[in-house]
Amino acid sequence: MQSLEQGGAFGRAWLQPNQVSDPDALLALKVNGVDLSIDHGFPARIIIPALPGVHCTKWVRSIDFVA
Repeated sequence: MQSLEQGGAFGRAWLQPNQVSDPDALLALKVNGVDLSIDHGFPARIIIPALPGVHCTKWVRSIDFVA
């Protein structure tokens, strides 16, 4: 995944197959029916169970799937 964030430790992230396939993993676009705020990752944020929130990529620009 790539973030809109231009630098920093969380500008790009790699997920393991078990994280991607977790039924509780999601690409969040809204919270409580309202678009995410900039502080919470607008336009999209990855949420992975058992992964600390700081490691859940905010401001998602793209997601690439590779085999």
